[in-house]
Amino acid sequence: MSQFDTESSAGLENAVFDYAIVGGGTAGLVVANRLTEDPSIRVIVLEAGTNRLNDPRIIIPGLGLATFENPEFDWNFRSIPQEQLNDRKLLGNKGRTLGGSSAINLGMVVYPSRSGLDAWETLGNPGWGWEGLSPYIRKFQNSTPPSDANREFFKGMRYDEKSQGGAGPVQVSLGDQYMPFHSAWMETFEGLGYPQVEDPINGAGTGPFVTPGAIDPVTHTRSHSGAAYLGQDVQARPNLRVVTGALVEKVILDQQSQGFVASGVRFIKDQKTFTVSAQKEVILAAGTTQTPQILELSGIGRSSVLQAHGISPIIENSGVGENLQDHGIVPLGYEVADGLPSGDMARDPAVAAAAMAAYQNDGSGPLGMAPFVSAFMPCVGLGQPDREEMLHKIKTCIENPATPNTHRKQFEVLEALLKDPEEPTAQYILAPFQLLPREGDDPKRIFSLSHPGFFISLVASLSYPLSRGSVHIQSANPQDAPLIDHGILRHPVDLELHARHSMWLDKFAEAEPMASLLKKGGQRLHTAEPLTELEKAKEICKELILSVYHVSGTCAMMPLEDGGVVDPKLKVYGTTNLRVVDASIFPLEPRGNIQATVFAVAEKAADIIREG
Repeated sequence: MSQFDTESSAGLENAVFDYAIVGGGTAGLVVANRLTEDPSIRVIVLEAGTNRLNDPRIIIPGLGLATFENPEFDWNFRSIPQEQLNDRKLLGNKGRTLGGSSAINLGMVVYPSRSGLDAWETLGNPGWGWEGLSPYIRKFQNSTPPSDANREFFKGMRYDEKSQGGAGPVQVSLGDQYMPFHSAWMETFEGLGYPQVEDPINGAGTGPFVTPGAIDPVTHTRSHSGAAYLGQDVQARPNLRVVTGALVEKVILDQQSQGFVASGVRFIKDQKTFTVSAQKEVILAAGTTQTPQILELSGIGRSSVLQAHGISPIIENSGVGENLQDHGIVPLGYEVADGLPSGDMARDPAVAAAAMAAYQNDGSGPLGMAPFVSAFMPCVGLGQPDREEMLHKIKTCIENPATPNTHRKQFEVLEALLKDPEEPTAQYILAPFQLLPREGDDPKRIFSLSHPGFFISLVASLSYPLSRGSVHIQSANPQDAPLIDHGILRHPVDLELHARHSMWLDKFAEAEPMASLLKKGGQRLHTAEPLTELEKAKEICKELILSVYHVSGTCAMMPLEDGGVVDPKLKVYGTTNLRVVDASIFPLEPRGNIQATVFAVAEKAADIIREG
């Protein structure tokens, strides 16, 4: 076989490696790349999905949505019915291919906050605050400065060149075909008294910013984990084996005097069962939904959950699969003024063909960029009495004996963040196309652009949600999807905060210069009348909120007594050499799109593993 034949099973029977990495996604390929920089270290990566590194639907940034629901790219999960959202099921799209979710997402690169990461350290994780993780935020990326044209178009934008990454594998850049709405976004915030004051990569600041994308500015191709960390030079390393179509059944655990040792991994490929040995460590990078699933299938978790499915408990840990956190978005849709462009034009086959022709010619146009602008904002207009009432609700949760210790400790640090009226509690995003969440749980319809007319969407996403869900096995069969309970808006403070942020965004659309770009008397996709009543806004939020696939926290890095699953060295409690390196270890959801934080965590994890 060739060195990078990921489909072959030749030589896998009882193969021996130093490290076995479960998951070839955003985090797993980072760690595999860094470990195999040492030619004496042998690593195998087991990816359940496909190798589609050369597929245009992954390579071309603007085609990411074409991968949704396709089992060649996407696990296509659904949540259980969410009682707090009128029993709606939420989408759980997740990458099922080399590169993972970074290969199919919308490409946004958004950085965590200093206060959010410092909260990680406060929760009992020394070295995981801003000072400990921010160097890795710079390490994973190579950021290209904005062009002169971008600086002219986005007046007032801040780009701190000395703070950017300069040599990392992931290429980060801005686009070349923004619309009038994008510049109006910046100007409208400034007119309302919220100019951009700092580059978000520095971890602070309020106001708008231009959202960079994980896109190579030269080739205009997606710079996902597979493209960035599994390039041809890495593929050629003789000490790296990558196997696709390998569905992991369990981690093999052997009891020794110092604890349980992960000696290998059992998996299914081509309807055959294989076991590979790991002489040093087994590393789980299967993501927030499937890393806890694999732990439970291996006998690590809450005994009652395991025994209900005929699995003998090996290590009792009731935190496995709990503490799920996720960002949701509530799309507010506005019809644009006559004659102005919108991404909705792409439903016209002639326009779509022209966009593809432009991309194929020189990489220009909407298909080669991430067409988003964002803002980090506090809850404007939240009076002190209302803030005190929210804080009282959080305090009541903290003092409630029924509140799990994990949540109690987390709520204490989140309470401190909410006390500060200047702390941004939401990310706002402008998407230059319509979103149709009333179409149910079908992503092809939600993103179908099927409503007549041309629209933009303004969305809010809470930075630090209080709501918690879970992920657990529904059977002992690894081929059965896990039961996912997103929990979005389950906490009453989340619901009120999201409603208030949505109300402010609705007013934002009436401010200049944004208002002049929207059709006077035009259609509004979210509600016919402005959102002026809090209770009405809450109902709209429950009706329209979508997961944006930022799930984290289900194998939380916290002290064992606080409900943690891994320690600050990322080792699973009760084991000597089983680690987790993906977003499931986040003790708290970071602000914004999480892929940048996942890259940074994986880079730091690789250093921790190499240190022993």
